[in-house]
Amino acid sequence: MIPESLSIIERQILTNQYRILSKLESDNPEYETKIEILESGFTEQYYEVFDVSTEEVPLEVCEETTQILNMYRRINNCIKKLSESEKNTLNLSAIAFEGFGANGYLHNQYMTFMIEKMNLWREYRFFDLENKSKNALSKYRKMLEYQEFLLENDQYDITNDDLKKLVIMLEKETLLA
Repeated sequence: MIPESLSIIERQILTNQYRILSKLESDNPEYETKIEILESGFTEQYYEVFDVSTEEVPLEVCEETTQILNMYRRINNCIKKLSESEKNTLNLSAIAFEGFGANGYLHNQYMTFMIEKMNLWREYRFFDLENKSKNALSKYRKMLEYQEFLLENDQYDITNDDLKKLVIMLEKETLLA
């Protein structure tokens, strides 16, 4: 969030930082503008100084995104162990990872950062990170409830039976919707 007010100390610190930057990049006039805004205390123009994203990604969203990606790592590890005939008996598309879509903008933003900048969850680096599924987040939350049940019962790996239960649970949910 862009502050409506800054203390004189905050303004002085930021002014000094922009002076240093202006010396390092003498061909960039935007620093002089920011210095003037801060020195003069033009609060309406603070949006020019604070050019970072105005919306933070809440810790809850980051944690939920991490839980979802970890859950899918467990699911995919289980799927890799299945035979082709076992895979064919399951509707794996019902539990497939779809990205986060429009309802999960902050989740998607965090996931993209974790994949592209932090080099985590490399298995999704070629995944379409701009998926527009509307119900994906709701689906993942239902799946997370089942995963939490498993973890509470000290079951850290997902089994073939667990995959079946997840598929059945999501197919029923789809029928009821």
